[in-house]
Amino acid sequence: MRSKQNLKKIERRKLKNKEKKINQRHYILLILAMIFAIINHTFFESATIGHDIRYNIYIFFLPLCIGILFFGIYRKDFLIRTYLSFTKAYEKIYVILFYLLQGIIVSYLSFGQFAGVTWNYINTREAEKNQIEIINCKVDGFYTRKNPDISFKFQNRTEVFSVSQEMNRQNYNRNPKDYSLEITVQKGIWNYYVVKHWELKNMR
Repeated sequence: MRSKQNLKKIERRKLKNKEKKINQRHYILLILAMIFAIINHTFFESATIGHDIRYNIYIFFLPLCIGILFFGIYRKDFLIRTYLSFTKAYEKIYVILFYLLQGIIVSYLSFGQFAGVTWNYINTREAEKNQIEIINCKVDGFYTRKNPDISFKFQNRTEVFSVSQEMNRQNYNRNPKDYSLEITVQKGIWNYYVVKHWELKNMR
């Protein structure tokens, strides 16, 4: 009897150690994915303006759903075992919400990033085939606090450009109604434009 109990304890210990090692690998991969996302967004992602519902569907929601489904199947045994280890209803709800949120984050950093990088590459290559255009947009406002930016309307949607600290100091005393943006763009796929350059113009 004792030997059976000891065997069960050893098996449980081995299982916990195995899960611990797997979780450590997952955390390492998650950290690497976050680093890649930051580097990609900072150095490689093209600045764009425009909007198309197809981007939301195919580049955001669809990869996110595929990722959640994939990781749900991949970690099925662990998730079921964790869920069944709790008896109270609020604990089970907490477990579901916690791992669902975790799945969304991991899916975005993996499947979502892959879809975004692919789309950015295709969009940039397509834009390079098209002629350069110059468009002018009226400035809606200057946001001068944390993460300062300039907001404007393009195709009836609000867009923003981040600004440097030097320009932000100048924007404190500027009236948005006196300014417009001259934006140099190239049309990419769907309804997006790759921004090559932009300049703030005083209309007075």
